[in-house]
Amino acid sequence: MEGMSSGARDQLYLALRLASLEKYMESSEPMPFIVDDILVDFDDARSQAALNALAELAEKTQVILFTHHSRVVEQSKNVNGAVTVQEL
Repeated sequence: MEGMSSGARDQLYLALRLASLEKYMESSEPMPFIVDDILVDFDDARSQAALNALAELAEKTQVILFTHHSRVVEQSKNVNGAVTVQEL
């Protein structure tokens, strides 16, 4: 992943984790999805899109996002869904 920004790496990592969890849940019981400050290097638009994707996932399983960024906490208030955002 040389040459990728840290934001792009985090976006790819999140996309792969979401896809693998979706695939897993096709044949198994849901498991909680827990991430820690995954949106730190996302710009506002990508952060909001990621929060929306997490809200969709939260319809199927528990989603917990830890962050110490007040911007992410504020953005999470605009999401319709049951994503638990815990500010550290």
